[in-house]
Amino acid sequence: MALKNLVAVIGTTGVGKSKLSVALAKALDGEIINADAMQTYAGVPILTNKHPEAEREGVPHHLLGHIPDVTAEYTVPQFEREASACVDEICGRGKVPIVVGGTHYYVQSLLLGSTVAGAAAVVPSREVSAADAAVLDGDTRALWERLQAVDPAIAQKFHPRDHRKLRRALEIYLTTGTRASDLYAAQAAASADSVRYRALVLWVWSEQGALDGRLDARVDAMDRGGLGPEVAGLHAEYVAAGEPPLDRGLWQAIGFKEFLPFLASGDAQTRAACVDDMKRATRRYARTQTKWIRKKLLVAAAAAPADLRPQTALLDATDLAAWDERVAARAVGLARRFLAGETLGPADLAPDAAAAALLAPARDADLSRRPDDWQHFACAQCAVDGEPFVCVGAELWKQHLTSRRHRLAVKRERGRAQHAAWLARQAE
Repeated sequence: MALKNLVAVIGTTGVGKSKLSVALAKALDGEIINADAMQTYAGVPILTNKHPEAEREGVPHHLLGHIPDVTAEYTVPQFEREASACVDEICGRGKVPIVVGGTHYYVQSLLLGSTVAGAAAVVPSREVSAADAAVLDGDTRALWERLQAVDPAIAQKFHPRDHRKLRRALEIYLTTGTRASDLYAAQAAASADSVRYRALVLWVWSEQGALDGRLDARVDAMDRGGLGPEVAGLHAEYVAAGEPPLDRGLWQAIGFKEFLPFLASGDAQTRAACVDDMKRATRRYARTQTKWIRKKLLVAAAAAPADLRPQTALLDATDLAAWDERVAARAVGLARRFLAGETLGPADLAPDAAAAALLAPARDADLSRRPDDWQHFACAQCAVDGEPFVCVGAELWKQHLTSRRHRLAVKRERGRAQHAAWLARQAE
């Protein structure tokens, strides 16, 4: 049976994905499926940067603001199920599904199979004991130690301070009786059957320097447009919920935790510092999104069978004055050819050498899916809070050994050793 056609719009926060998706939907008779994790929650449209109703131009949007419980975790399996149902419904009406969002592991899971351990197979089948529930809701050290005891292989995959991932891996075992490491192995063995759609992926990209200025300006506009009251209202819900961990539910949204110091103090100077922290966090997140695309999504796409591989095009949104030509018109043209059944060539997908270089996968394989690389490396010189600095995987360890941080730490340690030797000689 022929695969359904699907268009996906990806890229960093603030690069113009929502604007392009509306233009595509109008040109292609399409409907939009949201793939931004924070935008699935109801309310707080400013904090989560939901596309304003007036700018959607009547285009139907799905999975946008449909989760009423801000404390709930909107998981990859849930997104896969709901997005797949939306695709079927939209295609059934003879329209084009357009998936848009910057939560790229959602997009990757939908197109190429789950990015987390056996996500499609993780269905809770047993109750969690009170003692285990206390561990799940406890501190990171307790999570780490419990996960090491029940699934030592997967414990090596994650950093011992990564509360969210440790909790999810332990939760999988406690609610299903199956180790996450076993689910990863089964998932890797089934990769050939994981491609679900014939897909065109449109990567809206901007040079980081130009994007940084736009991101800062957007945060300022959010601040002027009512961000403060939204965050204050969300904070009231956070307190009522018992101030749960900030790595779950809507509490993860950039801007919430950054504003907590101001909500505690009410000081104007603190508020300005919180806005600056939000800008820095937004810029960091944009860089993280680009890394995911190059190191995860493009790598996974390249590993798919050649006849099923998504066709990925890069659209340069660096110069906003050239948006209509370089982004909108080009995207519509490529999508029309794709939907007509055409296989797009390299020159279509990457208009120049720089674009072709960006579209090249950043590595040959996704190292997070290689159990042989699930290992920890501890650096005593770069201790954090009295504990060794930990790197997960040989690649990050090599990067750390050549980093400025490590070189300075080694230099300091060498200086201390030389001073101690000098003191010892003086005492002779």
